[in-house]
Amino acid sequence: MLAKVKTVAAYMEELAPSTIAMSGDPVGLQLGHPEAEVKKILVALDPGFDAIREAAEAEADMLVTHHPLFYNKIVSLDESNPSGHLAAEALRKGMCIFSAHTNYDIAPRGVNYRLAEALGLPAEQGRVVEVTGSEQLLKLVVFIPAGHEDNIRGALSRAGAGQIGNYSHCTFQVPGTGTFMPGEGTDPYIGSRDRLEKVEEMRMETILPATRKKEVIKALIEAHPYEEVAYDLYPLALEGGSIGLGLQFELETPISMEFILDKCRVTLKAESLRSWDAGKSSFNRVALCGGSGGSLIEPVVRQGAELLISGDFRYHDLKLAQAYDLALVDAGHDATEWPGVVYLHKYLEERLKADRYETGVNLQTSVSPGWK
Repeated sequence: MLAKVKTVAAYMEELAPSTIAMSGDPVGLQLGHPEAEVKKILVALDPGFDAIREAAEAEADMLVTHHPLFYNKIVSLDESNPSGHLAAEALRKGMCIFSAHTNYDIAPRGVNYRLAEALGLPAEQGRVVEVTGSEQLLKLVVFIPAGHEDNIRGALSRAGAGQIGNYSHCTFQVPGTGTFMPGEGTDPYIGSRDRLEKVEEMRMETILPATRKKEVIKALIEAHPYEEVAYDLYPLALEGGSIGLGLQFELETPISMEFILDKCRVTLKAESLRSWDAGKSSFNRVALCGGSGGSLIEPVVRQGAELLISGDFRYHDLKLAQAYDLALVDAGHDATEWPGVVYLHKYLEERLKADRYETGVNLQTSVSPGWK
């Protein structure tokens, strides 16, 4: 069975909800029909001619990208205009295009989280530099036969539920009596067909980010002994963890400029590196931002950062950083975002496989051959 465009869009919405994108940012389905079937997906940083060409050669009919195809409102598809030509070329090749831009930058496990992982920084400990909102939270309530609470609590925790600040496995449970009558065609864990059963059960409650709903419910069903699992999900007014632009880290062991530059060359495949060490050889307070991070210089300074790793620093960004004695590493816009693109490939591949779709996923290699 082939996945549809709307299936892929739903996966992306779970990872990076469009509702958290910056105001006016064009995210989501850029080209194509939600009901179209997808034989193969190409994941790329940009929906450019190289990506469309590679997708066509691989017989892919959908592009999933970080940067959008359309930044501004389109009033015509005049092919003498580069954007019109690009859109027309994609249409001629029957290509659907979906983009997750600032919503993927901002998502808790988005571009900046993946950049931190690639640089060997403790991604889970990152503090958002510029807060734009908070995670949407859900309350999960599930009914469990007595004696299975610890197993299910562990499964839920591993899937991302029950995390409150630095505390994990957070649940509340109360005992009660569950009733059910197994009918024809059932294979009950407890009881017999056509006989009302009364079972000592535990009502367990826990909290989870809405972006982890699919994984948490899957883990619940796999760990639960019942053939049919009774559970409820409630939206919460309570705000979750902060989300936004950039991440900052307080490191117990300082890292050297040489270490960061080597990581950028080897892991990020940065083709050109620029750096200013501010007269320092090592750093305990490090900030990063995938893509263009010049706007975060003053926010990271206010939070005590000694080094900012990003891309696209301008002359005046350097002068501002020098005035604040803030060290900079410019690894390039694309190099700092590629870890997020590579994760998108892995994420979609795993989701499609888990749901038993035959749709394949490729990662673009024609632009950045180091990422394979």
